[in-house]
Amino acid sequence: MEFPCDQWFERMVTSASKDAEIYERLGFAEFRLVFEVVAGDDARRFGLVLDGYDVEYAGELADIGTFDAVLSGPLDAWREMVDNIEANGRADVEHTLIRLCLAGTPLRLVAVDPMGRDKFFRYAETLQTLVDATASRLTQV
Repeated sequence: MEFPCDQWFERMVTSASKDAEIYERLGFAEFRLVFEVVAGDDARRFGLVLDGYDVEYAGELADIGTFDAVLSGPLDAWREMVDNIEANGRADVEHTLIRLCLAGTPLRLVAVDPMGRDKFFRYAETLQTLVDATASRLTQV
């Protein structure tokens, strides 16, 4: 599967509904995150909505105004993360969302207000579990 694509994001939704107990243990989450994939002068934005224990894929976005934060980075960095998850079944320590954005490189977290940034870190374990669930050997759409 080529990243980015709808199927990759839909795997997160499938995982959340198939493995509901895992996400319930991680806790209630209210967060709207944009995954921004930058290739040259082009940027594609995909929305993920955590609503309580539900996860929804908002699709590719033209308007990101209602989202809490944007996780942005170059296509190569995203693909390296996705390839690492695919190879290992989950991200290794060097390829977690937290590790990739903590120093602002290669991914960068942008939020309109401090609460959006706080939510990203507060729900990081849920987000990482969702991203790890995209490994094709674990979840099939």
